[in-house]
Amino acid sequence: MKTRSFYDRLYAGSVFYPTLAWNVMLGRVLKVRRWWDFIDDHVIVGARPFTRDVETLASLGVRAVVNTCEEYTGPIEEYGRLGIVQLHIPTIDFTHPTIENVRQAVDFVDKHVQAGEVVYIHCKAGRARSATVAICWLIEHRQLSPAEAQALLLSKRPHINPRLTERAVVNEFVANLAQAANGDLKLPTEPDISSQA
Repeated sequence: MKTRSFYDRLYAGSVFYPTLAWNVMLGRVLKVRRWWDFIDDHVIVGARPFTRDVETLASLGVRAVVNTCEEYTGPIEEYGRLGIVQLHIPTIDFTHPTIENVRQAVDFVDKHVQAGEVVYIHCKAGRARSATVAICWLIEHRQLSPAEAQALLLSKRPHINPRLTERAVVNEFVANLAQAANGDLKLPTEPDISSQA
């Protein structure tokens, strides 16, 4: 597992507020991007939820959240008030989650989907970190090829990263699935997590 450097963190921290402001401008002011999109009947990919968004998400059926932001722990108090559980897999902006975190998140998403609940997967803009988790879930649990999963995500949320299939962690995830299918690898099960991370 690659340890993210001091410089990755420094860069992400220095551009956080300008890029968040840009996302708000595009999504909330100009409305040229949607803040979130359903990619499946039970999975939404979107941008950083503000406290005021949580009631709307709950009204859409959201009962679980995957937060990929290192820079933002989420509106935890509001989640608790509305019975929403969060899995927090802190990932530096402009990088991708580790394979261990992707595996944990995919299992978390599918556990809630199997229970008939809606899951919100987010990063700051809903373009890359969150979409990395989503594409891996689609590949494993909707049996899509990486190219099909990428195409589906782009059809539902056109501004996501169009090169998710080139990410090393996505390729590693796909390779691990192939090895598991051949009996060469036992995938870890989801660890017991608390409702807040």
